Amino acid sequence: MKSRPVTAPAGYAELHGEIAGVVDSIRLAAARSVNALMTAAYWEVGRRIVEFEQGGQGRAGYGEALIKRLGEDLSRKFGRGFGWRNLS
Repeated sequence: MKSRPVTAPAGYAELHGEIAGVVDSIRLAAARSVNALMTAAYWEVGRRIVEFEQGGQGRAGYGEALIKRLGEDLSRKFGRGFGWRNLS
């Protein structure tokens, strides 16, 4: 038993285009929101590292050991993107 091809009613192409436009715009907005939140999160991570390293002093004597340890621990927990090179 063969099924007959479905014929689209008048105006279908317009409806399809509108729905695709809504989905595309929402996906773009979601990606922008995620990017903004990740940028803010990474800035906050950097700020906290600097504050920890400075210990109330005007300048930090960045400890390579601290950054490497943080990189190892954060990579273990979150995966790629948190290595010591990215943190430094």
